[in-house]
Amino acid sequence: MAMNHYATLGIDPDADHETIRQAWVAAARVNHPDALAGASDEERHNAELKMRAINEAWRILGSSKLKVQYDEELSQAQETPDEIEDPWSDDWFDLEASDPPGFEVGNPVVATVLRALPWLVIGAIGVGIFVFSAFATNSRSERWQIPNSRTTNDECVVIRENGTLRENARCSDMGARQVIKTFPMVADEQCPEGTEKFDNRLEDPAEYWCVAQVNSVAGD
Repeated sequence: MAMNHYATLGIDPDADHETIRQAWVAAARVNHPDALAGASDEERHNAELKMRAINEAWRILGSSKLKVQYDEELSQAQETPDEIEDPWSDDWFDLEASDPPGFEVGNPVVATVLRALPWLVIGAIGVGIFVFSAFATNSRSERWQIPNSRTTNDECVVIRENGTLRENARCSDMGARQVIKTFPMVADEQCPEGTEKFDNRLEDPAEYWCVAQVNSVAGD
């Protein structure tokens, strides 16, 4: 596993969701590139890389489903021995032991290159995968941007008896309420006056939804 997300946020693996969220917010405020006024291009580039790692850690650890999968992978990686037996022969130029039957190589340099060729191919494939992943991650600027709230005036929901929201409801439904604004739980925002705030944990990451009676919105 290339990166330990707990180490990235500076928290223990047994930290609860609120501790993880607070660690992510604190790390994002310190390392966001926009906070580095007067920094050099290299410092801003390093900050962007670190910010991507911080947001990737929150994407995994902030989701209960992804966190369980990640903890299982982390546990398996810790159980795997760190040392792998060296498959190379002690004698790099022992042609009789390494060459396939019926194939002779008289030049020891060529023999060495042929021995290393499979590993060079594997390494090239690994580098290609890394470059592709880095390009795909870099193209998604939202990975290092602090989430903003969004407003909507064309969506209605119905509040169930258990207090949860049924989304994509018709505004003409019995008890329907219009969504005025939504924002992530990590954002320091409040609902507008005259609306009610609901905890919608069905979103990933979880959001607060500000809703109002349909009639009151139409009357305004």
